[in-house]
Amino acid sequence: MNGGSKAVVVVHKHAGVFISKSKEDALCTKNMVSRESVYGEKHASVQVEYRVWNPFHSKLATIVLGGVDNIWIAPGTRVLYLGAASGTIVSHMSDIQNPFPFVVRMCNGRKKR
Repeated sequence: MNGGSKAVVVVHKHAGVFISKSKEDALCTKNMVSRESVYGEKHASVQVEYRVWNPFHSKLATIVLGGVDNIWIAPGTRVLYLGAASGTIVSHMSDIQNPFPFVVRMCNGRKKR
């Protein structure tokens, strides 16, 4: 992924989602902003830069790897995502929706006492 390792990226059955085939296969999305990491994730570049989508940090990535039939997120869709904490899933959803992402992140900004 990083550091010049050779990777081949193939299309996943879900639009906007890809699999980086290298020493370790990884689920990934096209990076909407090149050379930028949202949460320190690895990148894979094969003419286009991809961001590795870690299933240990994202429940949505976990269900995609689990073989769910439809995630209802694709290029051109709109998403209202409730409960976005760190922004990990939201960032990958906007990658999937590229070139016109529309994700609304709703969260409670008040801190608990």
